[in-house]
Amino acid sequence: MSGKWMASVAVVAGLMLGAGGGPAAAYEFTGTFPGGDCRKMAASTPGAQLWYGHFTGRRQAPWNFDFIEGRTVEGCFRTKAECDNWLYQWRSAWQFNFWNDYCVKGWPPKARPAGPRTEVPFGQ
Repeated sequence: MSGKWMASVAVVAGLMLGAGGGPAAAYEFTGTFPGGDCRKMAASTPGAQLWYGHFTGRRQAPWNFDFIEGRTVEGCFRTKAECDNWLYQWRSAWQFNFWNDYCVKGWPPKARPAGPRTEVPFGQ
């Protein structure tokens, strides 16, 4: 193998590993799972340090392809990465109309404005 080819492989491998020197943080579908119980977690960790996750989505029902079923779940997490992974799992399994999902810092979460969740409130 030529030196140029080996150098190219090394560059590509370095890019795949990411700038941090370790593997890039990519999520892999492992299946949906419940979020942590916010009330129980807030009993041992201040609510302001928790991450609250909310998901609402739809999918084609496995028992009847003419039926679309909906699901809403919520939970608390110790880190944003845990919350983001949880959302990824739910989005992967309930692919339709997941417009209402989010992770926010703090529990209980602040009230969100009415309207589609994809809109950014004016002035932000």
